[in-house]
Amino acid sequence: MSINEAIDLLKAYNGPLELTLHDGASEDLIKKIEDICGFSLPDDFKTFYRFSNGFETVEDIFNMITLDEVAERYEKYDKRLDIAEYMIYCDIWELEVNPQDASDYTIFNIGAEGKIILTKSLAEFIARFLKGGVFEIGGLYAWHDEIKAKLNGNTKPGQIKRLLGVFREGLKLGVISRKEIIDRADWIIATEEEPDYFFIEISLSHDEKELLGVLNSIGLAYDVLQARVILSVLHTQLLIDKITSDQAWAILEQLVYRPGWTPFERTQIHSLIGDYDYSDEKTRERNQKEFNKHLSDFLYNYRRFSLYNHKEWEIINTVVLKIFEVKQLEIDYPKSISRKTIKRGQRPASKKLTLIIWILMAIICLTVAYHFSPSSLATIVIVIGIAFVGNFKRVKNR
Repeated sequence: MSINEAIDLLKAYNGPLELTLHDGASEDLIKKIEDICGFSLPDDFKTFYRFSNGFETVEDIFNMITLDEVAERYEKYDKRLDIAEYMIYCDIWELEVNPQDASDYTIFNIGAEGKIILTKSLAEFIARFLKGGVFEIGGLYAWHDEIKAKLNGNTKPGQIKRLLGVFREGLKLGVISRKEIIDRADWIIATEEEPDYFFIEISLSHDEKELLGVLNSIGLAYDVLQARVILSVLHTQLLIDKITSDQAWAILEQLVYRPGWTPFERTQIHSLIGDYDYSDEKTRERNQKEFNKHLSDFLYNYRRFSLYNHKEWEIINTVVLKIFEVKQLEIDYPKSISRKTIKRGQRPASKKLTLIIWILMAIICLTVAYHFSPSSLATIVIVIGIAFVGNFKRVKNR
């Protein structure tokens, strides 16, 4: 496909993405970014930007970035050519150009598995986006998985047992629907040349009982990490009003006696259930906002987990457990002693102790991340930084 054919597709597009084209870029703007980069842009990029200085969509909040922003980000982020993004840079597609030959370029994406080169054709990139957006079969993420399967081989059920375990637990609890699990299987079937028959069986299952039978056929074992991922799903569903707080409390009641919770988690869940169970209907209505905030604050601890980052669950779990250890230490601190009776010289010691604990926790988490998934080091640093700032403010205010 040529870039002019891709432009014709853009002109004629009337699909669900709600696409808006921008006015074309001027020759001066094109020359400006070439001067900033120090090399010529590929001809098909210049043809595209003359037609439209990027475009945006409502459905996936996806943008082909304008040249002005490309130039700004190139100077700001160490000469990186970002050409497309979705959901305000939650994910980015980048361009790499051979300075000696502008026609020699690649469009790629960097994820948990590292750098995945998608194409050497802007026309193909645009066509794939128009076919399936970011998330649908045929779109950018499906394309990513097609290439990944070719590089790394097809997905085997044993490789994703923990994810399948979460699907099973979520299905039994009513947190994850049968359709969501079948859609995930269909995705694998559509993006891999020889999908494992296990995923075909999932796709062909007629009801929830049959689907559970297929999932149980590979000997899934329960562990508490699955429950933590379920809580992250609850957190998301509450945010988008997919479930009510009443439904969330009912699910917590089913999870509270599962093995493996830390003391902090078990205490928090018991507290949530107690607040809810031992209040009459009028009290519950009167204190609904307070109840909801308590629930939301607790589930917020699990926000880093996702059904789409299962390869990083071990690292995220390590970070979360260390955060819970620090929170438990703060709870266990002898509150019965009045702060007024503590000598001034003792307060810095408690602050220093908390700081030392955080430094040790950071070292452990970064070591684990470096060993298991070096590509996620930047994510872990950000997570630790956010958690540290929040807890340091509380300690500082003592």
